[in-house]
Amino acid sequence: MRKLLINNSTDPAFNLALEELLATDFREPAVMLWRNAPSVIVGRNQNTNAEVNDAEVRKRRIMVVRRMTGGGAVYHDLGNINYTITAADRLFAPEAFANHARIITDVLHQLGVDAEFHGRNDILVDGRKVSGSAKTVFSDRTLFHGTLLFDTDLTVLAQVLTPDEEKIKAKGIRSVRSRVANLQEFLPQFDRESFFQELSCRLLDLLGEKEVTPLPEKLLEKADELAGKKYRTWEWNFGSVTDYSYCRKKYFAGGCVEVKFNIRGNRIADMAFSGDFFGASPVEELAAKLNGALPGFDDISGRLAAIDTAEFISGVSKDELLTLFALV
Repeated sequence: MRKLLINNSTDPAFNLALEELLATDFREPAVMLWRNAPSVIVGRNQNTNAEVNDAEVRKRRIMVVRRMTGGGAVYHDLGNINYTITAADRLFAPEAFANHARIITDVLHQLGVDAEFHGRNDILVDGRKVSGSAKTVFSDRTLFHGTLLFDTDLTVLAQVLTPDEEKIKAKGIRSVRSRVANLQEFLPQFDRESFFQELSCRLLDLLGEKEVTPLPEKLLEKADELAGKKYRTWEWNFGSVTDYSYCRKKYFAGGCVEVKFNIRGNRIADMAFSGDFFGASPVEELAAKLNGALPGFDDISGRLAAIDTAEFISGVSKDELLTLFALV
């Protein structure tokens, strides 16, 4: 018998930490419903910078957080309901995805939506994806989780998950974009809040539970601690498990500037500038000042702030140069 849990937090880092603890510390099988504020959630084995449109993410102040399961990058907002399902054993068989997705498809069938599990880990309606899922296996537990698009802003989804294909030549798993749909298209009688309540009630019936089980206070406290140590850190969210190369060229009033570098051990190496710009000092000296930096927006911008960049690349402002390092 599974318990139904409702997590009311919308903090992506906290929520992903709580998910992890649900598998490791909460010993009863459970289904948990939760939602995130606007965020991009990246798969465990992905290169974050190869998955997101950095300019859109920064402009919209959208959080980027890595989850502990594999698969591709996804966009979350309050119009998307996330579900987490834990099992008290280790499940490797391919059909495990379909077996646990049935909890969600059964509810959708009850609501009159012709949802079907498709492929490796998706739920489709009329051939369009309304839910994707992923899993991870622990020493004696398995965690499944997935999205359930209800009225997610699909315009934002398309913009933040469209990286510049030319800027980065990365190894690792790249996301495959699918045709997606919101469930509200098929359930116009609901808004997002009433659908959340309906989903909760029908899950209680399906699980044979009379009421939602409160989340233990100690589990919430531990999740907040884990979020700070792991899910809010640059190393977890942006560090790459593989080395990669980066290249970007832009045209400014002061000339064309191209930057190339490699990432080794999550640090910039072999940086080189080229272009038709002018400068009083060798541009190699500017590159040397940036080698060894973390390939993240904060570290690069901090280093540039301490450098008289006009000495090396005249007519191009620091803010303009920073756009070459389109990193989150």
